[in-house]
Amino acid sequence: MTGRRLLVTGATGNVGREVLAALAGSGHEVVAGLRDPARWDGDCPAVTVDLATGAGPDGPFDAMFLMRPPQLADPAPFRAFLNRYDRATRIVFLSVAGAERKSYLPHAKIEAVISEMGFAHCLVRPGYFMENLTTTLAGELSRSGKIVLPAGSLGFDWVSARDVGAAAAWAMTAQTAPEAVRVTTGTGVGFAEALEIVNRAAGTTFRYDPKSVLGFVRHARRNGEAWPFIAVMLMLHTLPRLTRETMQAGDVGEVLGRAPETLPEWAARNADGLRALQADQRRGA
Repeated sequence: MTGRRLLVTGATGNVGREVLAALAGSGHEVVAGLRDPARWDGDCPAVTVDLATGAGPDGPFDAMFLMRPPQLADPAPFRAFLNRYDRATRIVFLSVAGAERKSYLPHAKIEAVISEMGFAHCLVRPGYFMENLTTTLAGELSRSGKIVLPAGSLGFDWVSARDVGAAAAWAMTAQTAPEAVRVTTGTGVGFAEALEIVNRAAGTTFRYDPKSVLGFVRHARRNGEAWPFIAVMLMLHTLPRLTRETMQAGDVGEVLGRAPETLPEWAARNADGLRALQADQRRGA
């Protein structure tokens, strides 16, 4: 399908950048959504979008990619943002794996808003981002060379932002799209094994330091982490230990026509950035 007008929010984020990369040269009119368009230096035009306040352009758009700002737990601003658009607009929302079964998740509440408002939609539900190693967890890695989490030996379904972005771009432009797409592998890999894989591929020496819930909270507070960050880390890395849900293979092969990127492949592609984190840790030692 060609000639569509598409809005990509979070355009400077890990996934937003990959959505834009996947749409490059597609023949569609792509618009980047940012809180501060004046700072945009990309190839496509940019407009103001602030999902935390509900601010956005009037449109129209054939499809849009939306993601939840990390600090936003209340779905009401999403309703305010979406209310200005025609319900035929296809909403491609970056959710999380398992949101369909866990109504307490902020992503699940936003999914419900999109559905209740009657939008055509495709919910992209990824596993655990490999990019967490170079973003959310990067501070600890650069400081101590370790990942300190209350995850025990729990396995995570590691996926790359590149695959998630490509799946989202497909969902925005396909003639028809399902109501949900899983970007998962169906295989769980714990942090100890994941770091061994990364170390072999990138030449690093990162280690996993598992903590109890209380031990993690103490460690995080000593390092100046805010309570909202700690709460999110506990939700992501402790609650799954209580359920031990069966992992499911995803839709990447069917949607993209190829296998998902593996952790060794991702680590090799990001070796320079990973080694830079190691160098930061060594300089600070």
